[in-house]
Amino acid sequence: MCSGRSYNSLKLVLFISLYHVQVHATTLTHKLNDGHEIPVVALGTSLGHLADGTRVLSTNHSLARAVQWALEAGYRHIDTAPLYLVEDDVGLGVHNFVKDNGADRKDVYITTKLWNDAHERAEVIPALRKSLEDLQMDYVDLYLVHYPMAYKKDGSISTTDYLETWKGMEDAKLLNLTKSIGVSNFNLTQIQRLWSNARIKPAVLQTEINPTITEMELIDWCKEHEVVVMAYSPFGGILGRKSNAPPPRADHPLLLRLAEKYNKTVPQILLRYLLDRNIVPIPRSTNRERIAQNIDIFDFQLTSEEVAELSAFNKNYRLRNFVNWYDHPEFPFERKSLAPGETPYRA
Repeated sequence: MCSGRSYNSLKLVLFISLYHVQVHATTLTHKLNDGHEIPVVALGTSLGHLADGTRVLSTNHSLARAVQWALEAGYRHIDTAPLYLVEDDVGLGVHNFVKDNGADRKDVYITTKLWNDAHERAEVIPALRKSLEDLQMDYVDLYLVHYPMAYKKDGSISTTDYLETWKGMEDAKLLNLTKSIGVSNFNLTQIQRLWSNARIKPAVLQTEINPTITEMELIDWCKEHEVVVMAYSPFGGILGRKSNAPPPRADHPLLLRLAEKYNKTVPQILLRYLLDRNIVPIPRSTNRERIAQNIDIFDFQLTSEEVAELSAFNKNYRLRNFVNWYDHPEFPFERKSLAPGETPYRA
């Protein structure tokens, strides 16, 4: 039997050990197929839209503060895009973190994206340089083609093939403006076609993944080809109020049982679900407490049976319905009639 002193010493050792596991876990990475490494969790910086469709903008540098809080909480990966209109705040948040914590730019992994109106090969480098200017950085760690579809500066549909766009992405990597290149919102047919025709293979695919859209076939292909998958909308409609979203909701018995078992919140269970599928989750928040909570997911692991239980909720339900873009006043490109289930994507 341990004495009181030795028991307390043992508790202290266990606490220190767990502390070091937690600190180390926040810097865990996946190896990319180009030799670089990507942190296993990213802070999302899309602030979304209000109910009337108005884009939510960062006010009084609130997003910059959120980025700094995230980095201080242990995040080492920030995901952004020109579409979000916050690259300047992301850069400010990183700068403030580096300045206040004696850190270095290389300590922070930055992902940004190429928007749809710059898909011509000659437009890719200028678009990336504009992002770098807004970020106040010399390079990004990962540059993604945001969507496979393209349109012109005037908003009309462009026939530019994403294979042509990819050549510009390869140019950007060869110029060391980005360390790695990848794609976002590509389906299986599109990424297979790109892979077959690319001189430099995509290192990352970012898409929507959560228990109601599991993308098993797509992820299996990516795993086979060593393409790391990043997941936006990691909570899907589970935490939201969308009446048409399929179950589960946050009060589902399975989610509550797992949360109680591991002494975690439902959002933490959903993020751990993605980690346990070797997927990089991208939770977004500007609330300091939730930012810290969303990365406190490294001291437990779901069983393979629990991962399967959560995956059984799959309904191929996509929270981000891109077809609606054709009717959104903020995206006034050429309208077209779409058949039921058809998307603007080109294979």
